[in-house]
Amino acid sequence: MRDRQRTIQIADFELPRGSVSIEQLMAMPRTGWDHLRREINLRRQQDRSQPLAKCRLCEGGVYIRSQATQTGHVPMYAHFPEASKDCPWYDGGNLRPDDARAAQYQGHQESALHRRLCMRLEELAKLDSRCLESSVNTYLRPAIHARGRWPDVYAVFDGLGRFALEVQLSKPFAPEIAARHLHYEAEGVKLVWIFHALEDPMPQGFHDVVTMQRGNAFIFDEEAEFASIERGTIVLKCLLEDGQGGWLLPRLVALDDLQTGSGRSVFLEDRRSDLLEAWCKKERDHWWKALREARQLKPDWPFYSDALASAWEALALDVPGLPAWEAEFWAVRSDRARAHTAMLFAILSSVAHSAEKGAPVLHITKFKGENAVLQMLNSKLMSADFRHCGRLIEVFLSQTALSPLLVVESLTRKLAEAADGDVQIGVEHPLWQAMARLFPEVFNGVVRAELQDLGRLPRWALPAGML
Repeated sequence: MRDRQRTIQIADFELPRGSVSIEQLMAMPRTGWDHLRREINLRRQQDRSQPLAKCRLCEGGVYIRSQATQTGHVPMYAHFPEASKDCPWYDGGNLRPDDARAAQYQGHQESALHRRLCMRLEELAKLDSRCLESSVNTYLRPAIHARGRWPDVYAVFDGLGRFALEVQLSKPFAPEIAARHLHYEAEGVKLVWIFHALEDPMPQGFHDVVTMQRGNAFIFDEEAEFASIERGTIVLKCLLEDGQGGWLLPRLVALDDLQTGSGRSVFLEDRRSDLLEAWCKKERDHWWKALREARQLKPDWPFYSDALASAWEALALDVPGLPAWEAEFWAVRSDRARAHTAMLFAILSSVAHSAEKGAPVLHITKFKGENAVLQMLNSKLMSADFRHCGRLIEVFLSQTALSPLLVVESLTRKLAEAADGDVQIGVEHPLWQAMARLFPEVFNGVVRAELQDLGRLPRWALPAGML
């Protein structure tokens, strides 16, 4: 039997994510690969024939397996059970969810503590004068033709709606988490996962739940129980991620306090989207601050000001290839790579700000009027300085509200001339990677897709057809 390399090296995701190597996956922050894992499992429940991610070699569907280590969980790709065993990257048999669940519970699906917590939550729901209906472990027949569910606690509140409260004491399984969220979302039922306590370190299943609830963990313990009795309604202890791998101080919240209008997510505060948006803007804000200072120090030649040094050095930490390219750029073009990068940043920012405002906002060139952006792009693509960036500019424009400019004859001609007149930089080029860090909403497929999934893609980064 031939040797097998049991690690899937590259997974091909649907666009805009594209290919994600195992190295890229393992380098992601926990929140990033947790989100990918969530989306893969949701797609698996929706349509098994169209996996979100496929093995590069065999094109079989893959998922993200969480491997526990002494320092935490590490993400790894794994084939779904039906994958071809002839794939050189086949990683062995996978335990099916039903078999894993049976092994975990050893035939006993419910413990005494679980039963007590469920009964107590229903009793507390009944204390609320708005409670119209409640039940424990009762079959919930679906409104649509599909398999129903047995929610731990089901309650209907006048003015609040229908809730399914799932009490989780043991590790939940990712396929079941995804299936329940999709089912209850389709039924118009708000799903809240409730823990009795959080283990340290948390099992991967708990992380999956927290990801679904956008960085929120809900706990029903003695303190929450006493608060519920006092207030005459269900009160939960809410832990919010602090963005640094820990939690903010717990807060006692009622169901009224939760945001329930975001599809399959129920949460107190969205702790994932805000942090992702802040990360997207961090380097961009650094460059804007540097450019403002540069214009004050060197009004006529701001892009050549030393005020850009700190922004450049910060960017070089995220794009290690920049220093080498800086030396190469000087040798080939006899110009400063930092100034070139700043000017390209100003070009793309002009497109982004114009797309956001719906009117021309230029940060480079002095064109005016409704065609100012088009004139700016044409003039820059005509120059030898930016012909090699034609493909990059075209891709950026295509992912913004100004994408209709790409069918304008003059710009189409300039882009073609740029492609014919100079070798175009590609996604592996340090300058492209620098723009990807400054504008991840467009150039980073994984980040762009996550923002789309969360409904947080900024207006300027929405193509015209999506507005």
